[in-house]
Formats: sequence, C-alpha cells, structure tokens
Amino acid sequence: MHNPLPRLASAAARSNGQHSDPLEQLMQHLLQDKVTRLGVTFLDRYLDIHLKDIDIDFMDDQRRMRVGRQEMVNFGSDSFLGLDRDRRLHQAITNCLPEWGTHNGASRAFSNCALCGQAEQRIARWLGVEDTLIFTSVTLANTGLIPALVSKRDLLVVDRHSHNSIQEAAKIAASNGVTVRELYPCLPETLESLLQSEHYDACVVAVDGVYSMSGQIPPLADLDRVARAHRGILYIDDAHGVGVIGERGRGAAYRALGTLQNVLMVGSLSKAFSCLGGFVTCKRGELKRILKIKSNTFIFGGPVPPPYLAAIMAACDILESSDYDRLIGQLQMLIGRLVAGIRNLGMQVLGGESPIVSVTIGDIEKTFRAGKWLFNHGYYVQSATYPAVPINGGLLRIQVNANHSVAQVDGLIDAIGKMKQCLV
Repeated sequence: MHNPLPRLASAAARSNGQHSDPLEQLMQHLLQDKVTRLGVTFLDRYLDIHLKDIDIDFMDDQRRMRVGRQEMVNFGSDSFLGLDRDRRLHQAITNCLPEWGTHNGASRAFSNCALCGQAEQRIARWLGVEDTLIFTSVTLANTGLIPALVSKRDLLVVDRHSHNSIQEAAKIAASNGVTVRELYPCLPETLESLLQSEHYDACVVAVDGVYSMSGQIPPLADLDRVARAHRGILYIDDAHGVGVIGERGRGAAYRALGTLQNVLMVGSLSKAFSCLGGFVTCKRGELKRILKIKSNTFIFGGPVPPPYLAAIMAACDILESSDYDRLIGQLQMLIGRLVAGIRNLGMQVLGGESPIVSVTIGDIEKTFRAGKWLFNHGYYVQSATYPAVPINGGLLRIQVNANHSVAQVDGLIDAIGKMKQCLV
C-alpha cells in the first residue's frame, strides 16, 4: 500500500524557493491551498489506517480477496448482484469481440455501433420508458446533463446530500448564470417553501434515489408531487438503486412513482449491472437529440466499448428472468441478516433497504481505526469520512453482494461486535 499524494515539502525548501522542476513548482503552488494542505497532512497522519488506494492482488467468486499477504472477505464491492463473476456476461463479452473488437474508436457525436442503439432500447424496454441515452459513466452523465437542462432564467434545486457529481454539475450550471438553490433537509415541505419563493421559466430538482454513503432513500414520491405542482421536473440519480430496488430492479424512483415517464432518471451500468457506463431515461426522438447536442460530456467523451454493450443487454435479460428472483432474494436475505445482527450489537445502522449498509462511528480517526481493525481481522469495508459525510459523521460503509455467504455475513457481524468492544 502506498500514499498516492506527495508529502509536504520541508518548510526550509519552501521558504528558500527551491524547486527542482516545473512539476515541483506546481505541487508547491497547489499546497498553498488550505484545504489541499490539510488533506495531504490528514492522509499522511493516518497513512497506516485510512485504507485508501489499496492494491487488490486476487479476487474470486466468493468475494474473497487478497491485499499483499492479508486475505479477507470483500464487503467493499458495489457489484451488488455478483454479475461481475457471471458466466453469461463473460460469454456476451467474449462472443462480441471477434465482430466488434475492443473499441469502436469514435466519439458518439460522430458515429455509433449498432449495439449502442440496441442496448439503449433494451434498457428502455426493461424500465418501461420510450428510450434511454448511454454515457460512459454516471459522473459524466450528471456533469453533462444537468448544465444542459437549465439556462439563465431557470432554477436548479440540488439536494445537499446528493452525489458529488451532481454538486459539481451544479457549479457548472451556476457559472453559466443559472440560479442554484440548495435543498436541505430533503423534504417535500422544504421544497415547497423554496419553490414558492423563486421565479423561473423552468425548474429541475436534482436528488439521489439512494444516498451513496448511507443507503437511505429520500421521499421521492412527495418530492415529485411538489416539483410537478410548481412546473418542475425531478432529476433522480438512482445509480445505487438500479438493479436492486423495486420490481425487477427498476430502482427506487420506479418503486416510489410507479413509472419513470415523468422524470429524468439516471442509472448506473457498472454497479448492479457489473458492466460499464451510465444512462438517462428520455423520450424517443427530439428530446434525445437535444440531450445529445447539449451534453458536453456526451459530445466530447468516448463511447462504451461494444463488448460491454453486449454484456449490458445480457444483464437486462437476467433482470427479467426467473434467476433474478433467486439473486435478489438471496441479496435481500443477507441485507436483512446483516442489519438485524448489527442492531443487536446496539450500534446505529443507516440504510437497510439497499445493499449499502452503513454503521455510524463518528470521529474520523476512530472510523479509520475501526475499518483497519476489521481489515486486520479478515473483513474489508470502506471507512467513509469527511467530506463524503459530515465532519463527525464517520461511517463504516458495508456493501452486501448476492454472492456473499451467510457464514461471511455472520462472520462480519461477529467481527464488528469484537471491534466495538476494542475500539468503540
């Protein structure tokens, strides 16, 4: 394991203005920013326990992995259904390679392989919408779409706890002259009050379907009702709900609203799908064309390679098959077992409906030490700290997969209980 960030240069070297080369000079300039300097110091201080930038040397079908000489169970994977190890997706990729190769070699603004349109229609059929538009990631979808949806006379409302990519997209929109307002807390009455006080031509309300850190779900149906009553549209990043929440895995938004026809919903193709990319639901024809020509990340970003498009369609087939009932049943059983077990330890659990189960620790150093303790005892979970969560809201972020075993979940519960006695 290594620290990816440069260590602070000595005070003497900085004061003497000694810089070995332009990159050294750039590094010293960047370190003048207080937040950056604190971040580097922070990582150096907790170098042995923060478990960032780890190198995994081995993984298998049972979610076992090895980091250096340490073998453990991986509870840090967002491949929720275990499809990354599914032979049907492997076969789809293998079968596609001879015809399409590893890459189709052009921005989608110029050309698309036939598989791209087929995959977009296959996703749309699964979700019960007219069409979808695929991006190479959810982050690129959000940072391209959100600024494209609003202009100077419009209003963009952003949930304070929404994903970082939505927050970054809001900064771009604000720099374009769009009025941006923060929604906190993410409740219908808060949104109602905010929209009543604003004047706009159009309004987009951007929220998460499932919060990425806590696994909790906001009141989407009530938010949609308020937004539509004020001539607004809900934009939902459901990256962590697609595939694992709602009927046939159509997501938290679909479960709450019963349809995706009246919202823009962004979903991930790299989490439950275990493939690559992200997508947004849309209407066929003019709206899809407008989203293409207004989204910079679509125009100037690369395409999802054809083998992954084939795998995406294979994943849709699985989601609509009887085998999905087995996978989601196993996943839900494991989630319920984990949540009940941790609560029986007297610890606070956030989430529980999605595969993201977070355990509240609080203090940053204590959160890192808790994650490292579990790591040393055979279980990898993610230690989530500021700025991903509030300053004293550190979490152990556990991600349950359908190909975990009952014994692995029970082992993690037992380890958390012992960790609590030692550290918390």
